[in-house]
Amino acid sequence: YINYILNKTEGGADLEVFQDPNWGTMGNIRLSTSTVGAPCLRDFLCFGAVSPQGFGLGYLMDKSQFGAAVTCYLPNDYYNTYFDNLGSACEDIRAVMQGKNFKESRKI
Repeated sequence: YINYILNKTEGGADLEVFQDPNWGTMGNIRLSTSTVGAPCLRDFLCFGAVSPQGFGLGYLMDKSQFGAAVTCYLPNDYYNTYFDNLGSACEDIRAVMQGKNFKESRKI
């Protein structure tokens, strides 16, 4: 996106990549994710939302822990719902990893 903005700012002609119909789709990605590979980066766990309607999800997994950070543009009517559902999904995964029936562990 920054290349698109710089090109426009400098008065350049539209590059072919920016004329492709898929370019418009990329600006509306609803979920953008990134795995943080190094545990030493857990204090900097973050990944930005790509579009005002979307969410960013940075996450870290290793043998003993899972951490996630959710980002979005504000205001966002769905942040709390998304965050709650992410928490429920993590609880379900934990139950499965412990050999439990994840539906019984769900708090309804």
